[in-house]
Amino acid sequence: MRHPRFMDQLRGSTEEMIEQHYNHPCIFIWGCLNECADDTEYGAECYREILGMMKRLDGSRPVTAALLERPGGRVYGEMDAVSVNLYPQWYHDTPVKEALERKLTEIRENGGAGKPVIVSEIGAGAIYGFHDPLGETKWSEERQCRILKDQIRGVLAETEVTGVFLWQFADVRVDGEWFARRPKTANNKGAVDEYRRPKLAFATVRECFQEK
Repeated sequence: MRHPRFMDQLRGSTEEMIEQHYNHPCIFIWGCLNECADDTEYGAECYREILGMMKRLDGSRPVTAALLERPGGRVYGEMDAVSVNLYPQWYHDTPVKEALERKLTEIRENGGAGKPVIVSEIGAGAIYGFHDPLGETKWSEERQCRILKDQIRGVLAETEVTGVFLWQFADVRVDGEWFARRPKTANNKGAVDEYRRPKLAFATVRECFQEK
């Protein structure tokens, strides 16, 4: 965020986004940035400027930003809806209910009380065709299913959460610098793989949402 051209490019892309898509009826909220340094004062100032800019460009829609689940967020008060990306059971072993309650408490106590909360990302990874009947091996389809069940059911049971987006529909390539943490140089959290072949998670996701 401290790159000398970062804010200029962010201002320009934000203005272009709203001007080009203002009349699209499917857009119900504007968002900016993703998992940036909202836990620092410099980063928070960047967020505040762009959130304010979006409101000035379109006062008819609410604004938000997808924040990392780490503690210390400083911009809950500037957003109309608070969005947070959570990965319990995937990046850490915290139970879903505990992770949600911890984050919701932080949001309430730091300017976000009474605001809608959106889980803007949740998920787990698997490599298509890699199986472990016990469902414990990382990157197995069975483990992905187990984690997704816990995540989705946990989020949908939380009355303070107004919506959830799964990350993600399909596996996608990522930058080669991620190779050590991304098998096949891909983000493998898709419910289908890069060829749109359904993983076991595809049916699991459908089942969880049909329960509601």
